[in-house]
Amino acid sequence: MNQTAMEAVIIEHVKQILPQQIEIEPTTKLLETGIDSMSFIRLVVLLEEAFNIVIEDEEILLENFTSVETIRNLIQKCLDGKG
Repeated sequence: MNQTAMEAVIIEHVKQILPQQIEIEPTTKLLETGIDSMSFIRLVVLLEEAFNIVIEDEEILLENFTSVETIRNLIQKCLDGKG
């Protein structure tokens, strides 16, 4: 899956958990969107299911979830580690 397709899937899942419909770009700061801690955990689960990966507890850091781009990088790292 290329980066653009991966970002589209991530954006779709981010929009599912947000309290309101807002435009999400790859560089949108997710903390500024109103996401709360329970939604954040739900996002992790949705992403694990969508990409068939396990995001290790030590990877669930704010720095890995600041934007769609940082999430994409984390998912790519998880996918690369599966092979």
